[in-house]
Amino acid sequence: MLVLDSLDRQHETSLPWGREKEEPMKTTISAISLAIFLAVMCSATTVRVQAQTAGERFGIGTFRVENRTFVGLAMRYPTEPQEIGGVVVELPAAAQAANQTGIPNDVMSLIEQWTTVGPKIKQIVAHVGPMIDTNRPAYIHDYSAVDVLAPFLPRMALYGFGNYRPAPGTPPPAEALKPAPSIPGWWERSPDDDRPVNPRVFMIPNTPDIFIGDGEPVINLHFDRSNQYEYECELLGVVGRPMRRVPVEEVKNYMFGYTITNDISDRQGRGADEVPFTDFLLRKGKASQKPIGPFIVPQEFVDPLNMRLKMTVGGVPVQNSNTGQAWHSVYEYGAYLSNLFTVPVGTVIAMGTPPGSHGGLGRFMVDGDIQICSYEGLGTLTNPFKAVIGWGTSSSR
Repeated sequence: MLVLDSLDRQHETSLPWGREKEEPMKTTISAISLAIFLAVMCSATTVRVQAQTAGERFGIGTFRVENRTFVGLAMRYPTEPQEIGGVVVELPAAAQAANQTGIPNDVMSLIEQWTTVGPKIKQIVAHVGPMIDTNRPAYIHDYSAVDVLAPFLPRMALYGFGNYRPAPGTPPPAEALKPAPSIPGWWERSPDDDRPVNPRVFMIPNTPDIFIGDGEPVINLHFDRSNQYEYECELLGVVGRPMRRVPVEEVKNYMFGYTITNDISDRQGRGADEVPFTDFLLRKGKASQKPIGPFIVPQEFVDPLNMRLKMTVGGVPVQNSNTGQAWHSVYEYGAYLSNLFTVPVGTVIAMGTPPGSHGGLGRFMVDGDIQICSYEGLGTLTNPFKAVIGWGTSSSR
């Protein structure tokens, strides 16, 4: 009320009209001031409530310290692409300190049980937060002091391709691209949908040696005979609930979170034995060809429709884009796939890669190239490229 009285006195000394009009006007100004004051307080309260609801950003992953592997929480990490830092919290020890029980010891189980486990994790994050900068317990480590493993082994891995518009400033094609036709029954397009492509997807086997973590090398075992490996920095959605015939506008509610993948591609493929369709398994599904990570960020902290991304290879910037440049969003991919079959929990859906791959480096990768793939708010995925010569060959006889 002191604020309102002060406002009234300021108006009283400056108003040009006489005393006979002062009281009604003073009452009006007081009412307006009160309305503004209440609106500001209400807005501040709303912001506080939203902050309390969302809580502090964190990621969930699998880490190793001194040969101990554990599920951990990544906290206070930079949200800017290509920046690395923050801390890793050992989840089992932090749960005990926060008096939270029933926390699974693997990421897949956390995803499956998120409805009941999620609120407990957020309580642990709130408990740990104040200790990061002061009185840090032994179960909180600098991010640089831990080994970052692949967050989990996906239950199913579905990778999109051909899903990004040309880079801004690219000259238009000589002949305008025509809208793609509907996929009868499975993906019916609206009359005003003029996009030249539909969702396109291939599947990757979910075997442990294909999916590697941050810092692990991408290995080409036959570099002396097949040396056309390239990078593809992509957003990777993680499904948190089974999806079957889910409309595009509802897919968000079925996603657990998001991470990063580098869709390593062997452009040489089958060589002279190339088949009329692309052999995705040979080109993209060999051991170590799918780095993922560094951790999974719950969907409430992510806007997959508007995320900046950057990629460097051997110190050279090769990709700099935004998920808003994609022809189809991760939600549209999810809806499309759910039209085909029930998409299980733990499935990952990659959105394809923006311009800058397919020759963006000006050469194929060579031994020692460091690939750094990062998305806004999701951390940074770094993998060296290792070229092996003299590994030997396989023969049909």
